[in-house]
Amino acid sequence: MIWWRRKNRIIGAIPRNPTMAVPSVSLAIIKDITRNFSKSNIIGQGGFSIVYKGQLPEGRTIAVKRLKQTALTTKGKNDFAREVEVMVGLRHGSLVRLLAYCDEGTPNLRASLDWVRRLELLREIAHGVAYLHAGSGESVIHRDLKPGNILLDDEWKPKIADFGTAKLFADNRTGHDQTIVISPGYAAPEYVRGGEMTLKCDVYSFGVILLETLSGQRNGSLQRLLSQAWELWEQNRIIELLDMTIVPLPKSEPEILPELKRCIQIGLLCVQEMPDDRPAMPEVVAMFTSTTSQIDWPRRSVLDSRIVMPLNLSLELDTDHLNPTAIEVRSPSSRSSYCCLASNQSN
Repeated sequence: MIWWRRKNRIIGAIPRNPTMAVPSVSLAIIKDITRNFSKSNIIGQGGFSIVYKGQLPEGRTIAVKRLKQTALTTKGKNDFAREVEVMVGLRHGSLVRLLAYCDEGTPNLRASLDWVRRLELLREIAHGVAYLHAGSGESVIHRDLKPGNILLDDEWKPKIADFGTAKLFADNRTGHDQTIVISPGYAAPEYVRGGEMTLKCDVYSFGVILLETLSGQRNGSLQRLLSQAWELWEQNRIIELLDMTIVPLPKSEPEILPELKRCIQIGLLCVQEMPDDRPAMPEVVAMFTSTTSQIDWPRRSVLDSRIVMPLNLSLELDTDHLNPTAIEVRSPSSRSSYCCLASNQSN
């Protein structure tokens, strides 16, 4: 949205949208007048938007309100449309005046990431974690695997980032931490209970990321996603976990369904309660590589059988610190994360 600070005429050069009483403006123009949304141009922000100072070619100063990534849900977009409609009819010397609006920019990432691409992302992330654990000549535990620490480049290739909490284990495969550093929802049970840190903690975190990627939901500190996944698995209804509201299964690719079920099975193997029951990351890579070989049946611990409120599997996307509670996706150069496939619903 663009406001003028004083009552003035609307920019005549901007074409009008026939369905609106105010003109629409391109994202390119807004980037130009705000110096590409420069931080130095920020004049205010709230929970859902940031306000930038902009300068028109003739030198007049305006304010540009930009919705945050976390506000780009269906509700957020509806609220935005209502705000525009309300401001269209307001004319008073003490109120800002709406000059124009822009409805373009970041696409719905969840919709653009189809099932084939999601599976490929998960395979490549698994390869990356396996390399940390066994492929570099050392055993490196990342310790904070989560969507916000996985970046996507211009070719949609995942890049694992943020090694500030990583630990190197050459011989001793077990360590203990006095302070919990893993983000809630991604920390293995043994780490939360006693600070025990092994390679299997990363395996657990990867399993959570996998289930979030396929379900479009956040796990959160209450483990609601995992509890729901186990319930559906035991009832042979695991397909209901898939984010089909946003990304329908392609009728032209019926073979993708068994692959998705197998992928969820891999995820549940990774989030089993006991570390010894979880596969090593090289084994996870092998499971992804061969889609016909038999894999173990995941076993749910009694500790995981608590009753929880059902998930709303049709919740909209977006981002937590990014943004992962959405997969928000940024390129490594812009530090955007793999947070756009899961909902921004915190627990």
